[in-house]
Amino acid sequence: MPLLQTIRRMLEVEPTNTPFVAPQYWEMRHQKYEGSYKAIAPPSLSDEANARDWEFKESRLLDVIRRHAHKRDGDGLLDVGCGTGMLIQGYSDLGFDVVGVDFSPTAVRQARVRAPQARFFVSEVATLDLGRRFSVITAIEVLLHIVDEKKWLDTLASLARHLDPSGVLVIIDSLSHAHDEHATHCKPRSAERYDAELDALGLRVVERQQFTLPNEHVLKDLLVVARA
Repeated sequence: MPLLQTIRRMLEVEPTNTPFVAPQYWEMRHQKYEGSYKAIAPPSLSDEANARDWEFKESRLLDVIRRHAHKRDGDGLLDVGCGTGMLIQGYSDLGFDVVGVDFSPTAVRQARVRAPQARFFVSEVATLDLGRRFSVITAIEVLLHIVDEKKWLDTLASLARHLDPSGVLVIIDSLSHAHDEHATHCKPRSAERYDAELDALGLRVVERQQFTLPNEHVLKDLLVVARA
């Protein structure tokens, strides 16, 4: 199934001429599916199937963090687009001081209950200014849904500002060489585009992986990014 067709199925929306307003969409979705994986994963799949896909994804994610992060006691990990905090416990178990950011108040409220040991902020990443840097930053299934080009670039710049000089940024997304002008809710960028924009920010990809989720059957790209 083509990537953007799969994403449309995942989000259960049809192409329209109405501009996609991400904060409104995700707040409504977190309210509709509160307490369910369907808030952050395909509503067409069961919670059990979505949970297995997230566990599969999380195992890949934690593996690259263990291998690439030069961790010191008290190091911070920033999870942007943290949603309901599904990944926070795994980060805490690695010993990180975890901060989560999401623009959905409903998601952040649930995340604070799920992971009281972490700190959470309601904010867009593009305008985020936490006044500190982090050893690890994770952006899991986030950047694809930033359809505004300037906001996407501002988000990458914000991630670079918050990254420690020896830190790593881990991105999981669906990259694509093709663009569907009729899709209003997502905008895939190619690996080459990522390389060019990251290079302009003094960053480079140090590891790439691709994997297919066992239940959703969607190809995912994992990028590990560090200072050039």
